[in-house]
Amino acid sequence: MKKKKNQAFYRSFLILLLCGVGFMYSQSESVYQQVEEAVSASIQQGVQVGQEALSIELTTLNGDVVSLEDYLGQPVVINFFATWCHPCQEEMPVIVEMEKKLKEKGAVFLAVNMTSQERSKKEIRPFLQHYRATFDPLLDLDGEIMKKYQIIGIPTTVIIDEQGMIVQRVNGGLSFELMEDLVLFRD
Repeated sequence: MKKKKNQAFYRSFLILLLCGVGFMYSQSESVYQQVEEAVSASIQQGVQVGQEALSIELTTLNGDVVSLEDYLGQPVVINFFATWCHPCQEEMPVIVEMEKKLKEKGAVFLAVNMTSQERSKKEIRPFLQHYRATFDPLLDLDGEIMKKYQIIGIPTTVIIDEQGMIVQRVNGGLSFELMEDLVLFRD
């Protein structure tokens, strides 16, 4: 009799356990689906391919004022970054190489530092020197351009054609392979 009670108990326990696991699985699947939908929605936000690039006028680290309108008639690549951003750090060697290649192709490279997100503006120059970057970044001191371009995550890279239209947007870090797939590097 005791053996039958133990078997009944274990069966009941196993059924409850399996029901609990099934419930947890369905909940985790629901959470997973919600995360997937949120990521998908965030990728669709911001200034997108096919839209006209919005005006940018910022001061560089060296104090020069640069306007995106100054480059109308030339292809432009804008890269949004911050020094503390790990993907930006991983991407910086690619960015340094890309800037050199863009100059060779007659295109313009603009790096926009999300200065409003930095601890200190003083960290930018040593960061760039570490990667041997020669470009003078534009400083988004108040986050205006970050909001205007709806930059959700950094790094983000936007490619603008000669007519001022956005032809490509990359949310996330660039690799050397991905850089070669960009519109401006295709033959």
